[in-house]
Amino acid sequence: MIPMSRGTLGYIYDNKFSIPHYDSTQDDDWYLKAFENSSEQYKKEVYDIYFGATFSYLDIYFGNTMGVNASDGQYKNLLKIQEKYNIPISLTLNEMNRPIELIRPDAIKAFVSYVKKYYDDGVRSCTISHTHLMRTGALQEACPDMDWKNTVNHGVKSTQEFIDYATLGYTTVQLDRNYNRNRTELKRTKKEADRLGVKTCLLIKEDCMPECPFKTEHDCWQSGPTLRDTGMSYWDAVSFTCTQWRSLNSEKDSHVINPRTGTDIICHSNNDWEEFSSLVDIFKKSGRLISSLGSAKEKFEYYFETRNPEHKIFAVDSFKDIYDNNLAPIHMWFSFAYIKKDFETINSIDEIKQGLSNHFWNEKESISLSKLLKNCKNQCYKCHKCDEVFGTGEIESCLRI
Repeated sequence: MIPMSRGTLGYIYDNKFSIPHYDSTQDDDWYLKAFENSSEQYKKEVYDIYFGATFSYLDIYFGNTMGVNASDGQYKNLLKIQEKYNIPISLTLNEMNRPIELIRPDAIKAFVSYVKKYYDDGVRSCTISHTHLMRTGALQEACPDMDWKNTVNHGVKSTQEFIDYATLGYTTVQLDRNYNRNRTELKRTKKEADRLGVKTCLLIKEDCMPECPFKTEHDCWQSGPTLRDTGMSYWDAVSFTCTQWRSLNSEKDSHVINPRTGTDIICHSNNDWEEFSSLVDIFKKSGRLISSLGSAKEKFEYYFETRNPEHKIFAVDSFKDIYDNNLAPIHMWFSFAYIKKDFETINSIDEIKQGLSNHFWNEKESISLSKLLKNCKNQCYKCHKCDEVFGTGEIESCLRI
């Protein structure tokens, strides 16, 4: 298949991915070096790079859900990337603990001044979770050219909600992961997005179960004062949470996760990607908590890790390489992986194709499942197709695992 040009159907890969800055890394320069060393095509595919920050005023704190921020040195390097490669950097203030004190007139003034400093530096993209602040219009007035994003954690699951958030002043609406399994609603939303001139953004992968009953508390606690002051992560503090069902893997390859335990994108071939990417403006990757890079190269690539029967890592320079060569299953290239000491690394496209030919997601039954997942709407209790393919027995709820 001949790849589409940016002038015709450039939605395939160019300007398509919102990528995280690795805020947790201790080396201020690692990310800059890795980005500079990446292929030119990889850089062309980046829509923006988002990073965390925290606002403080008197006794008011408002930051981001992940609870980590880019250092001053990292922020300066991000500005260098923006200037050199014309790739926007995106300020993230998406904490789900949204203090009511922040709507006091003096606090609003202080917060607007805080964001305006980034704006004056040239930042033109910002995620804000505090909907009452957006409702005041003060931010939009002070920073008229800012691309305002809501947060994925708002849980926008329907076209009506999409329109409501656009009405608040958000110019990019980040959709809930449920859209990954609801193609019918995604088509409706895309139609309205085009009508309103508002962009859509959809998170590719985060391993959260559909409608996880713990998620709201997780989002609030992770950046809250209790864990922030102790230095503990959410998973360190709460052992009886989602870690229990995340290990529901395929017996054929321990790196293949049962899709009912999450709402990650499941996209088999380049034809599937064409359909999906025609309905979504931007795909968001997660990873701001990445801190231990192990033997990762100072370069951004796409990696595909296999653990059975041999430990191998396939690596390509860009998503274009994946799409042009139809390196199915497409969605597995979005799993977190690095060059690892005990793994053989393969860069040859022919060898990668051979290595993927017998992959779990390339089997007939698995491909059939990937098609069903486009529009299953996460009604697992009455479907059980994932359970059948993965041989787990019928699981009514992940909470039973």
